[in-house]
Amino acid sequence: MILYVANRGEIARRVIRTAKRMKIKTAVGFANQDSEMPFVKEADASVCLDGEEASETYLNFEKVIAAAKKLNATHLHPGYGFLSENPSFVDALEKTGIEFVGPSSKAMRLLGDKIGSRKFLKKIDVPLLPSYDGDDQSDESLLKAAKDLGFPLLIKPSAGGGGKGMLRVDDEKNFLEALASSKRISKASFSDDRVFLEKLVTTARHIEVQVLADKKGNIQIVGERECSLQRRHQKVIEETPCIFLSDKLRNKIYDSSRKIAESANYHSLGTVEWIWDGADGIYFLEVNARLQVEHPVTEYCWNIDLVEWQLKVMMMNESVKDLRLQTSGHAMEARLCAEDPSQNFLPSGGKIHRLKLPNENLSRVDFGYYEKNTVPPQFDSMLGKIIVHGNDRADAISKLSAALEELVLFGPATNRAYLIQILKNKRVQAGEISTAMLQTLPYQFDIAKGLQLLKKVLIPPAKVVNSDSDDDDADIYSPWGAITNSEVSEDLFFEDFGEKRYFHSKDFDWTSARPRRAGVAASDSQINQENETSLRSPMPAKVTKLNVKAGDSVKKGDLLLVVEAMKMEHQMKAPKDLTISKVLVQVNERVPVDQVLVEWAKK
Repeated sequence: MILYVANRGEIARRVIRTAKRMKIKTAVGFANQDSEMPFVKEADASVCLDGEEASETYLNFEKVIAAAKKLNATHLHPGYGFLSENPSFVDALEKTGIEFVGPSSKAMRLLGDKIGSRKFLKKIDVPLLPSYDGDDQSDESLLKAAKDLGFPLLIKPSAGGGGKGMLRVDDEKNFLEALASSKRISKASFSDDRVFLEKLVTTARHIEVQVLADKKGNIQIVGERECSLQRRHQKVIEETPCIFLSDKLRNKIYDSSRKIAESANYHSLGTVEWIWDGADGIYFLEVNARLQVEHPVTEYCWNIDLVEWQLKVMMMNESVKDLRLQTSGHAMEARLCAEDPSQNFLPSGGKIHRLKLPNENLSRVDFGYYEKNTVPPQFDSMLGKIIVHGNDRADAISKLSAALEELVLFGPATNRAYLIQILKNKRVQAGEISTAMLQTLPYQFDIAKGLQLLKKVLIPPAKVVNSDSDDDDADIYSPWGAITNSEVSEDLFFEDFGEKRYFHSKDFDWTSARPRRAGVAASDSQINQENETSLRSPMPAKVTKLNVKAGDSVKKGDLLLVVEAMKMEHQMKAPKDLTISKVLVQVNERVPVDQVLVEWAKK
């Protein structure tokens, strides 16, 4: 048997790791820029998919199937995202004789497709939130449905997952713009732009149930997970069990999840997600007909390798009937993402200059990159996951905080400091959380503490250690210029790479321009790019929408264009009333950070 893993990054490595332990050979296909990634090196065989965009590589049916055939695969594991919940792909794959490690395309159409699942579940009396899941996807019909449902509401991709393309809309005037954005993201991420509308529960908690089912009709419920800590509808920190859920509601969602799996003749791993209002109301949210990102917390508490059992069920036709599972302790997971908290979580990217992962005795780390790898803008921003197990929830929070404090990454900006801030919040520690909570918990950089730490590395002068910077032009008359690296200390250290100085403390990270001698020219990236007559890209990105042309007059706040990076859209709006003189980019053009996108005339 040969298992083709149709994914990249940390989840590809995760599947490969278990397959190797089970003596199953593995194969992967990779995008051009992923050739040096760990998952490519760790697979037994690999082939280039010849492209850089997701649509050219990991989302391309023909290329993925051709690669699997070329590498003599007998089975294909999709991971999560990309083609993992696409029933048409499953049909096309199985026509070649390669078996899909996941549910049948029929079950996927019933459950993995969000619109299809809602229609099916209405027939078996599963509680649902008010919604519109009609076949008419015209803007006019969706706008009418939105008015009928009432605001606030959520626009959600039918084929999606991971919060991609899910947008909150609070009033009618912003609905059509949000709808267009959701459809663009969904098309780019899942090759399907259908959406549905759902009434928003503003104080909700997100609870999900892990299902493991074999091909013989046996179903195991492997506990629940709480995933209420979310930003932009994407999970940030997950945990199990949900100690705040009553036994009555826990049994209710276990029984309903089992009923859903039985009714759909479901096999493989799957997750049934629920919205809990914090009282007695709990409503079906969706089924993720695949392995979940947050599956490791379940593995920790239930002492099970879910990927191993998925492979046993799907590749060896083993039964889960006699599986005896018991839970212990509390597990938590944090998602480390390449995004900059100090810039409203803009996607970040680039070369990883330094990477130090937490002690493996303290935590489990599922990570997608090596030191010196480059994080590309074309794919999801998640770099990896840090997972811990404790005696109870407080112990797990303490261990996860400690693991994150140990983690060092110089290169792309990450959300590490924000994760620590969340875990140290008293409301989080008390379990007073909801899906809306992080909207009220913005990232905060403690400037006073930062200045105190800076004094410690300057007085006395720190030792110089190795760096890959060329320091001939360092400003030796600056208190910073005489040092290229500080010695690693408990409080703070820094290193220079290229034109940037990267600082790390236990609680936060930041960067600054590397000091230069007077008269030495800095590169464009160091020059203040603030220009009142142009708009520049804040990140390496792809232009997905242009709203203006030369000669257009616009008002402050009007949408000029939209750029997309790491499956997130960033709307670029007019900073003031102005008249466009030049548009320097086209739709679908990739642009580097700081590239001028549009120019306007001086008044």
